Amino acid sequence: MLWREWRMQSLVEPEYGALVAARKACRVCIERSPGKIRSCGEYDFDPDVVSHWEPWLGHKRPRLLAVGQDFGNVDYFVRNRGRDEPNNKTNENLRKLLAAAGFSVTHPAECDRSAPVFLTNSILCIKEGRMDGPVRSSWVDACTDKHLRPLVHYLKPPVVVGMGSCGWRAVRRVFVLENAPERISLAAGSSWIAADGTRLFAVGHPGPQGLTNRPWPQQIADWRRIGEAVSQSVFG
Repeated sequence: MLWREWRMQSLVEPEYGALVAARKACRVCIERSPGKIRSCGEYDFDPDVVSHWEPWLGHKRPRLLAVGQDFGNVDYFVRNRGRDEPNNKTNENLRKLLAAAGFSVTHPAECDRSAPVFLTNSILCIKEGRMDGPVRSSWVDACTDKHLRPLVHYLKPPVVVGMGSCGWRAVRRVFVLENAPERISLAAGSSWIAADGTRLFAVGHPGPQGLTNRPWPQQIADWRRIGEAVSQSVFG
């Protein structure tokens, strides 16, 4: 599907459009942390999406919702005009992990509307400074409450994955998993069932830095278990 065709389809859903508008208008973290973070909505090329990962994987009735950290920094966003670089290593690794879970998806540079996967981040704004610059837990919490929770309500995915410390913090907060470990180092590789029946997984982040904390063989094994849960949600 071409980018223009997908964009037009996205705009015809009123509930989804409200989520996009809320993301673009939000300035909560910017007001709390001036000079540290910026809204993508400030730029005229900001696409009409909730998540800037959607131009790759953004199925509106997904079997799997995966939550990462953020889209990067201001320089990355501006340089690529709101899109991902074709050779983004995190995306390349995530494609392989999704394959381990049984999802055949396109190359990250291509829009895939067949794979029942939705990718989003726990922080929907972009950092000032370095690409690997620090993020604040308050950003994750605010974005979770204002944007991720409504997105989960809209998508109703049977399986949700928190990737890395920020992604896991957001998922744990949305589903109020008070008995689950807060630290991703303790939670990674485990799963829980939320009060509403959603199956939740904590995994390492698929980026190069995340692989230093949870090695590739463990991440492959984690995603294979995720694939089994997705299959159960479809055929169980």
